[in-house]
Amino acid sequence: MRNSAENNSKNKITYIIITIVIAVCGLCLSGCELLEDIGYAVQDISEEIVGHLRYRDEDDYEIDVVSGETPEFIITITDDEAEQSSFENAARLSGNSLTSIRVNEISNIIDGYAYAMLMDEERAIYDQIYDLLANFKTDVVLSTTDTDILDHAFTCVLIDHPEIFYVKGYSVKTYSKESVIEKISMTGTYTMTQSQAIELSKELDGYYAACLSGIPADADEYERVRDVYQYIIRHTEYDLKAPNNQNVLSVFMNHRSVCQGYAKAMQYILNRMGIFCTLVEGTVKGTEAHVWDMVRINGEYYHVDPTWGDASYRLVSDEDDRESLPPPEINYDYLCITTQEILKTHSIKEVVPVMECTSMENNYYVREGLYFTYVDDEGLHRAFDTAYENSQLTITIKCSDDKVYGDMVEYLLTNQKIFNYLANTSVSYVTVEEQEEIIFYL
Repeated sequence: MRNSAENNSKNKITYIIITIVIAVCGLCLSGCELLEDIGYAVQDISEEIVGHLRYRDEDDYEIDVVSGETPEFIITITDDEAEQSSFENAARLSGNSLTSIRVNEISNIIDGYAYAMLMDEERAIYDQIYDLLANFKTDVVLSTTDTDILDHAFTCVLIDHPEIFYVKGYSVKTYSKESVIEKISMTGTYTMTQSQAIELSKELDGYYAACLSGIPADADEYERVRDVYQYIIRHTEYDLKAPNNQNVLSVFMNHRSVCQGYAKAMQYILNRMGIFCTLVEGTVKGTEAHVWDMVRINGEYYHVDPTWGDASYRLVSDEDDRESLPPPEINYDYLCITTQEILKTHSIKEVVPVMECTSMENNYYVREGLYFTYVDDEGLHRAFDTAYENSQLTITIKCSDDKVYGDMVEYLLTNQKIFNYLANTSVSYVTVEEQEEIIFYL
């Protein structure tokens, strides 16, 4: 009897769909998701119609089919268009009060930061969505009827799992009686089959192995983070039009990406190495959506932005021919920095609460002997000697504050003490006042 009822129900549904197709005949229609369980292959129904398609099943549920490749709250951040709605929705479901509750729990995790910051009810939804996406499942009934929780949990799954590169959205069906939603089912919008995804995973393995091969076995956590940062930057070109630029394939296969590709690639590699790394979302330049990373080194948290490490930035020089000076190969201003420092150029939008980063211990300039809290002659000699030993083309002197920066400019440039450290008798340099830096070309 149940099979018969199902067949009758499907027949009724087919009739409704055929009627709709006829009704809109002659219009220019866009493609939509194939609704597999309807029993009729419909590919030419406009998104508007699909968004309002309702029917009843054998249990007298009124079913609302909602389908979309780019749902409102999925992370699809681009560098030229901010997705403000996703940020606003996430902000309503997160709260700084959670940080103190979860801080001990996350101290030892390598990945799954967003999951760790969720309350128990939402964790259950996260688990269901992760299982659905990881196993290419369709039409899975979730244990919530709250679409806000569903959207947020879905976003958190994608934050935690850069290896899920084959999902670009989802569709849901809401089952209601008398206008009250009683259950919701979900299907991932998969860009490929499971076998294709498994095959492409070999590309991830190859890239990871190549990156790891250049890192000494005895490297500490900071050195590993630094070397991965350098590797990704040296092997990736920033390209707004790069295919797959919202996932790791753009970096691992095409070597061209945008911010989300860079950040997810770094997250994937570091997590696989056993180093904590998660995504941070926000904006730059006021409204431009952006994604970067947060890492943990020796128990302390730091912001890392590999995209800005690769981007050209405006250099303000004291020389007339400053335009002829190329920027350094890699910008280290965004390697292991504090929250206070990142907020000078970035704004954070919390999908889940973000840890406060306060340590300078593993900041790039500190660890490399390039950070100065006063005009230190001995420290300057060491820094320049190391740069020459490593055949570097440039050296960047980073100052702790405006006063030290002013003192360093006066000492090295105005008083021309720079020649105490250079191996030649001429100097080319660029000052970056907003970053309190002086870049010397060797």
